[in-house]
Amino acid sequence: MRVLKNIVSQLHVYIVWLILSAVLWGFVFNILTDAPAAKKLVLFAEVESSRDRELSAELEEHRPEGIRLIQVHSFDYAMFDEQGLLNADFYIVSAASAEEYRASFRPLDTEKFSADGLTLLELDGQPCGILVWDGEKGSAAAYLDYGEGEYYLFLGANSLHAGEKDDAAYELLREILQLP
Repeated sequence: MRVLKNIVSQLHVYIVWLILSAVLWGFVFNILTDAPAAKKLVLFAEVESSRDRELSAELEEHRPEGIRLIQVHSFDYAMFDEQGLLNADFYIVSAASAEEYRASFRPLDTEKFSADGLTLLELDGQPCGILVWDGEKGSAAAYLDYGEGEYYLFLGANSLHAGEKDDAAYELLREILQLP
């Protein structure tokens, strides 16, 4: 009985240690399973819902050389990682939201990517977005639940993989456009 009273009287200490342990192990797990920006590609999608893990797994099968990790997140994820949103490699956003996020997009380099047969969205007179959802059908529809209207795929203005370090973003962009 005395042992039980002793445990109960120290319960708050055990709970604090349990919480600290969970935070520490979560931090360690994140370090072990994440990759630096130079070794990963990140896509943020402004959609009603998405199957992030399934789309990430599908894109991992077509991972460009030098890339260790591909992550897909909905814009809701940005509540936890605003820097991740600002430094993403790809964005899928509705045509209605494109101007709002304009500063986050880079123009498409038509030297590195042939846009033949694709519908492009021009911003400031430069091709920036590629139509991925026309309101009825489009790319990655098996993984992304688009809302109403058109959706475009953009390259991130801060992407390391769209010409500065390598062209991995352009390689993966082609794969995204091929997804059912």
